[in-house]
Amino acid sequence: MLKRDVAPILKPNMKKENYWVSGFSGLVFTLILIVGGLFYYVQSTLTEVEGALPVPVLRHIELVDHFLIDLEDVIFNLEKSDSVAPEKRYQLISESFDTIKRLKWEVKAGVRQGLNVQADAEFNLNTIIDRIEYEIDHANLLLVSSKNANFLPKVLEFTNRLNVIRTNALLLHDRASVLVISNMGSQLETLRNFRGGLFIVLSVVILLALALIYTYYHREKARSALEESELRHRSIYENATDGIFQIDLNGKIMDCNPALAKLLGYNNSAELLLLAQDVGASVYFNAKIADNHFMLLSKGQFLIDEIHRWKRKDGAHVWGAINAHPVYDDEGWILYYEGTFTDMNARVKAELSLKEAKEAAELANRAKSEFLANMSHELRTPLNAIIGFSEIMRSEAFGTLGHSNYKEYSDDIHSAGGHLLQVINDVLDVAKIEAGQLPLYERKISIQNIVSSCFRMLSVRASEAEVQLVNEVSVDLANFFADETRIKQIFVNLLSNAVKFTKPGGKITVKVFLLADHSMCMKIIDTGIGIAEKDVNRVLARFGQVQTTYARTNEGTGLGLTLVQLITDLHGGEFTIESVLEVGTTCTITFPPERTQMLLEAV
Repeated sequence: MLKRDVAPILKPNMKKENYWVSGFSGLVFTLILIVGGLFYYVQSTLTEVEGALPVPVLRHIELVDHFLIDLEDVIFNLEKSDSVAPEKRYQLISESFDTIKRLKWEVKAGVRQGLNVQADAEFNLNTIIDRIEYEIDHANLLLVSSKNANFLPKVLEFTNRLNVIRTNALLLHDRASVLVISNMGSQLETLRNFRGGLFIVLSVVILLALALIYTYYHREKARSALEESELRHRSIYENATDGIFQIDLNGKIMDCNPALAKLLGYNNSAELLLLAQDVGASVYFNAKIADNHFMLLSKGQFLIDEIHRWKRKDGAHVWGAINAHPVYDDEGWILYYEGTFTDMNARVKAELSLKEAKEAAELANRAKSEFLANMSHELRTPLNAIIGFSEIMRSEAFGTLGHSNYKEYSDDIHSAGGHLLQVINDVLDVAKIEAGQLPLYERKISIQNIVSSCFRMLSVRASEAEVQLVNEVSVDLANFFADETRIKQIFVNLLSNAVKFTKPGGKITVKVFLLADHSMCMKIIDTGIGIAEKDVNRVLARFGQVQTTYARTNEGTGLGLTLVQLITDLHGGEFTIESVLEVGTTCTITFPPERTQMLLEAV
């Protein structure tokens, strides 16, 4: 068996790349990168925005807001102190004094926390602290003099100074607000850019996610369809009646279906795969055939209907036809061989039986032909003597017979001898045609002359039967290439049958004409007893006759129509019969256009 070491060097089998896995992995990796980049971008942008937010300024504004609110309360209390009782006045001034001191410490705490934003170079929190400390000293004096008569002018003066501080604080608040707004404008632009970038990135993420979902959906759909297809083909593979196999390049069976195991006598596929390691040794009867098959397959050729004997597990043989071909990878290298194995036992046995029957039939046919050839001489010699002597007796060539009955008997002997000779001639003609030994002496002939000759030959018989013969042969017919004797035999047989089965007063018409394609068509039409449709095939069979009362009054062998059909077939023509009971019969013979003189001369 042909092994790898003597086979053409083939490229090792390469694992086919899974493009879907690569594409899906690429999409997932890209999505992970984009999501990671998005996370980093959001974190860095938010950190940037958070770091750029004017938090100290806002807290500065908040501190100034609280300062202004409390300061306004102090001013309000001082302004209404002139309208209250002295005891109540002292209390209001004391509370205002405490509030101013508290405001001082709150402002100082804010400065320590870095909230002293330089919104104005001339006035800031430190300035407020200094002025508050100055007013605290005056507030102590105001508190001491709260019960004196000159209190009101001092309160008014103190209130005016606090309003100046309040006005400066408001200015500081407004300028800090302007600073915040300017900073927030730039951050707002940053946030807008961030939102646009985030929208684009999220759109890409969504598109990638949709692509992953779409890819996964189609993958699942394809996988489901593949599983369904595999199940369907596996069912076909497992239930096929023909053996199916795959063989590697070293001649080892890679896979097979149960039908192959059954055909080779194994219990199942697994047993065949285990025991039939080397196909050449385990399955082939002839190692040379195995080597030749593997050599052809290794060259890329196919095995088509290779019928041989194959080994079974039990050592017996089975006739089978193998069909196999190589399977290639994407780069054109042979991977393995696959094919089918068909059980041919019944067919081979039938062909052998048919061959034996054919040989027997041919032997019998030769024996029949030899018998007929030998018997024709043995039969014709005495028949010729009988016919000749009966003819002498009928004519009374050597004198009268002495009694009138003797002449009648001689007529009967002569008629019977002639009939028997005709039967022998018909049988011999049929045998020669069937054996392919009847030669055709073809030449240019005239159908008009043949029909006229046949009419003259049968005119006496037709006259005795009171049947009219009508000649409607076209006068302008082209010459015809055929065997004149055999064509005349066709007309004589058909006309004899027509005369025989046409009642007195009937008519027989012969028509010969050319069809549109120059085919020669001959029709013999009679008004005889006709043939039932179910009997047409019978009259065309060997020795076939319709068993009617009228038919049996006429002698015949039943070979006339058979000879007509055989001779027509020899000339490449077609013979048909159309008949209706008690109406008549039409026999049609059509010869191919190649036999007309006109067509041959045109060629």
